[in-house]
Amino acid sequence: MGITERLANLSWPWVLLICVVLLVLRYFLLKQKSQLAKSAGEIAESLAVAMALVFFIIRPFFIQAFFIPSESMVPTLLERDHILVNKLIYRIIREPEHGDVVVFRAPPEASGGEERDFIKRVIGVPGDTIRLTPGYVLIGNQQYRHPELRSLLADYAPRGSDVRVKLYRGHVWVSGVMVSDKEIAEAAQEPNARVKVVPGKLIRNGKVVDEPYTAEDPDDVYPGGPRNLVENDWLRIDKDGNQVVKIPKGKLLVMGDNRNDSNDARYWGLLDRSRVLGKAWVIFWPISRIRIVH
Repeated sequence: MGITERLANLSWPWVLLICVVLLVLRYFLLKQKSQLAKSAGEIAESLAVAMALVFFIIRPFFIQAFFIPSESMVPTLLERDHILVNKLIYRIIREPEHGDVVVFRAPPEASGGEERDFIKRVIGVPGDTIRLTPGYVLIGNQQYRHPELRSLLADYAPRGSDVRVKLYRGHVWVSGVMVSDKEIAEAAQEPNARVKVVPGKLIRNGKVVDEPYTAEDPDDVYPGGPRNLVENDWLRIDKDGNQVVKIPKGKLLVMGDNRNDSNDARYWGLLDRSRVLGKAWVIFWPISRIRIVH
């Protein structure tokens, strides 16, 4: 973490200490006869007031800067993006909604016993029923899931880019480049094999959700598997006989847009609504990435 990130995330005792030191410095400087010392004292006073305003009023209640530490929200947010978080919207305007990108205080089990700020997208709100189905490609009789597809189709990724495979609307996309069925069969050394693309799906309230913002379609089943942290009271059976999770009151299901490389609620449980800090608003750094977060 760089110096700017450390400053932006100073805890309130450190801010209070710095403000006190600045005011003490201001007191002694203003007692000096030198005009330069008096000017320095006024600057120290202004810095103390500004820090108090930012850290004790603006940051807790209105807007906070946040640094993206990982690739879990690619392609929406890139590692080392700097964003502003609107902390007022969920206090007085509305509750988190589907598709909101939120910053929250992660539970201890999400990060080795520590409570750190995470950023993910809201997938499910109270009352929703949710399930995920994994994506795969059939080449002849052989099934290939995302790990195998990344290796098989790596040569189709643009040079220098990370290899990500998204099965979307019946096609295979490798780091944004569409690969034809013929090319897929040839890569598997089965040029005459039939290729069938089965995208992974997010199914909410019985309907498939279109997710153009994800890096890859899901490779996991939800609910289910050894990582399942869903209480029995939240499980339901839908009209087609599939097991789904009904999001209870006071909980949210949050996931990263980099769906297969994200430490999110699938692996540590549903998020308490009370832990949400605010809504990601805008990327402000680097300059080339300035944009509204959707």
